[in-house]
Amino acid sequence: MSGVDSLLQRYLRIPPRSDTDNTLRLLIRMGVLVTGADEGSLLVLDEAAGDLRFAMTIGDAESEATLLGQRVPLGQGITGLAAATLEVQIGAPTYRDIRQSARLDPAAVQEAVMAAPMLLGEQLVGVITVVSFRAGKRFTTEDGRLFGGFAAIAGVLVDQAQRLQGLGDMAPALAGAEADIAASIAAITRRNPAALGDVAALLASIERLVAAA
Repeated sequence: MSGVDSLLQRYLRIPPRSDTDNTLRLLIRMGVLVTGADEGSLLVLDEAAGDLRFAMTIGDAESEATLLGQRVPLGQGITGLAAATLEVQIGAPTYRDIRQSARLDPAAVQEAVMAAPMLLGEQLVGVITVVSFRAGKRFTTEDGRLFGGFAAIAGVLVDQAQRLQGLGDMAPALAGAEADIAASIAAITRRNPAALGDVAALLASIERLVAAA
């Protein structure tokens, strides 16, 4: 399992090379394209540490390898502020403790940053961000509106994936319970076939109660 797979699995329960993994990557790539950015990333929330960790970067493989696992404190810089306020943030970078890829010109600096919180309902699970290294580049309010939409979609994707995984985790227990119920009904039928009608009526009553709950 690669580092990026490990972080997505650990913090978001997104399986490696899954449809959700690929779609999140595509969303960030689209965010980079439509806003004219140079690079985009997904950072996951580490609640225990109280910060964000880079888990995915679109733009260059070397950049992804360099940024992977680096941390941004909540409330620090544009990205940390988006996490703290749960709102899209746009501006010049103010947090300078992120190590950049060696592929970049040593004189290159982040000119503009935009970050949007990724939510499950009202719960923060991460932030997606785009950056530009081009002199004079500025993200617009319209860029922020579009990028906020991408973050909302990302949150829905993660929520769906986690719900489906939860159902999958329950499958063995459900299968075991179904087998136990079937075995009990079969035993009752063998001992007293005439009782099968009463068993069916009892199960129907239980079903109505569960449906009404």
